[in-house]
Amino acid sequence: MKRVDYKAGKSGVPFYGYIHEDFTELGGMYKERPAVIVLPGGGYIKLSPREEDPVVFSLFARGYNVFVLRYSVGDRIASPSYPEEEVAAAVSILKERSRELSIMSNAIFTLGFSAGGHAAASEACHWEKFGEKARPDGVILCYPVITMGEKGHQGSTDSLTHGNAALISYYSLETQVKETIPPVFIWHTASDASVPVENSLMFASSLIEHNAKLEMHIFPNGVHGLSTGKREVGKEEKRVQCWMDLACCFVEELTGFRG
Repeated sequence: MKRVDYKAGKSGVPFYGYIHEDFTELGGMYKERPAVIVLPGGGYIKLSPREEDPVVFSLFARGYNVFVLRYSVGDRIASPSYPEEEVAAAVSILKERSRELSIMSNAIFTLGFSAGGHAAASEACHWEKFGEKARPDGVILCYPVITMGEKGHQGSTDSLTHGNAALISYYSLETQVKETIPPVFIWHTASDASVPVENSLMFASSLIEHNAKLEMHIFPNGVHGLSTGKREVGKEEKRVQCWMDLACCFVEELTGFRG
């Protein structure tokens, strides 16, 4: 395992990752692997550690090269565009360095939780304004904030838009989907009281309307912020623990990788 460190976006936020080194004595089974960029949640106020290392090392153990983008939150959001710009910069860095980092060229994915899911989905909707290298090959959204409207998460809306009507419209992502959006995987719980499941349902409806590739799973029970769903990160919710296996199947079907 090798750690690499970069800075992303105008703000130079930390962007680091762990890559597999090729074991030549084993015949180098995988010289190139998919990359997953993890974006923890936190209402655009903070970044949740429960959605960082536990997720990173679970994915790494499945054979992926895994990165974390510590995108701008709180007072560091000098412009509302910063988070999606930083996601675009992170994707572009990996596209440009894919050979150096042993990353499959068609297998760079973003994975966001809650507000991190909003940042990932926002960049997926708007990647064209950043150029072709900013297009992720797929997006994994875990109980994401999607709308800035009635069913949204007020803390995220306030932190990102400060009540500006034009920004609320732009960052209500159910209205921003185009045919060019990458494939999307979503999971949510029906009982989420912090970020209602309607966020995912509205986004899914728009994705279907625009003929996007979509996989979605709605679990019946579970509080917001479950991360891996295991006891080590808080409340255990066994039914949702399969989400990572399902997401890995989503990646593997798109890329041909077998972890």
